Amino acid sequence: MQTPELTFRAHSPQGISFLLLFFFGMLAITGQLAAQERSLLRVLAADRLEGSEIGDMEIRELIGNVRLQQDNVHITCDRATQNLTRNSAQLSGNVVITQDTLIMKTPRGNYDGQTRTASSREGVYINDGHVTLQARIGSYRTGSKIAEFVSDVTVDDTAATITSNRMHYIRDSSLVIAWDDVHIRFKDENVVITADSVRHYSDLRLSYFYGDPHFRQIDSSTVRAFDDETDSLVLDTLSIVADYMEARRDTSNSFLTEGNVRIVRADLAALSDRADFLRDDSLMILRGDPVLWYEQNQVTGDSIAAFIVENDLRTLDVVGNAFSISRSKPAEQDTLYPPDRFDQTKGKHIRMHFSDKKPQRIRIEETAISLYYLYEDMKLNGVRHESSDLIIIDFDDGNVHSIRSIRGVEGTYYPEKMVTGKERSYNLDGFHWRDDRPVMPSTTTAPETDIQDTGIRESEMPDSVIPDSLQ
Repeated sequence: MQTPELTFRAHSPQGISFLLLFFFGMLAITGQLAAQERSLLRVLAADRLEGSEIGDMEIRELIGNVRLQQDNVHITCDRATQNLTRNSAQLSGNVVITQDTLIMKTPRGNYDGQTRTASSREGVYINDGHVTLQARIGSYRTGSKIAEFVSDVTVDDTAATITSNRMHYIRDSSLVIAWDDVHIRFKDENVVITADSVRHYSDLRLSYFYGDPHFRQIDSSTVRAFDDETDSLVLDTLSIVADYMEARRDTSNSFLTEGNVRIVRADLAALSDRADFLRDDSLMILRGDPVLWYEQNQVTGDSIAAFIVENDLRTLDVVGNAFSISRSKPAEQDTLYPPDRFDQTKGKHIRMHFSDKKPQRIRIEETAISLYYLYEDMKLNGVRHESSDLIIIDFDDGNVHSIRSIRGVEGTYYPEKMVTGKERSYNLDGFHWRDDRPVMPSTTTAPETDIQDTGIRESEMPDSVIPDSLQ
């Protein structure tokens, strides 16, 4: 009589629910035990194993061809001291830690199975197929896949090499966040950028610089002396300093700068709120109160576009409130400029053409006005003021050769006796010769990297939190 009753209960809804709860409960317990088992740092192999207890700690000494594993993390080394109680190990001798495509190497380090973190204070090397990283001190969290490095950090990928004193690397996004004395060198051209900090996306080939980034490009050319026997190397350095900078090394190949932009080269300098460099197009675009100096010429406007080919300025396009000023002198070869004499042009649009580093033609459009000082047999000969819809000025060896005014022409010539001592009164409205031309800033060199140097203080261990300014 008992069996039917038991059979009936087993097939009743209440009985089925109880059995299901019991069954799934046992599955959950089994799963938890399996998960706990998987989370343990397990010994796969060793030539010799010695066990001991130190206080309440269970210790294993693994010697020779040691192999350890925790989930998808594999460790090999010459010797390991495993703390079974804390689920951790001290590793020494040819330590290699792998996780999928990542390889981490160090002469001596630690692995914490609780936090799943590998760390070392005696030189660290990591390569994950995207970047290679080296530093004196480093750690790698295998769960979050984030590496943290301190002291003489070097990051290398296909496009760039970065050095700094502190760095975080986030593998899932191939993001390098470096700060404290950052230097980045781009491999495909001779460009170095220094900054307080950088966010560098290795896969996307994008870099964002903060804290007075300084762009430097050094170009060189060989110059043959007049006797055709002696060559000399000429260095031409382009320097750009700004509050913020972006390097886009993808198909656009451009550098974007913002805030207090200062540009200096041997014969060229500029100030603006923003400057964009389209490298493949050899184009530099200045916006936000731009002013550009080229030798003894000064140009201002709402925007300025400079077309530079092989380090030579070829054209300048000035749009909106365009104003060009140049120091006037009798001949290009003269070294002295008559005081207060400036050749001037203004209009809504000015286009300037250059050849062999000298002006070749200036085209002033829409409400065009020009003011040029004249010379005869190297002597002062008054000033010419003209306005029209279009003015075209042609040069011969850097000197004004002809001035053509087209449509709506109005012009006046003032003889020298009316000009001497009164030059400033003839300046065009809006004239302002600026004396704040930037100069070449001093530079520093990138630190050398030596991962074998172990003289590191405990206070130099990496922080576990990315600075708020770099979030």
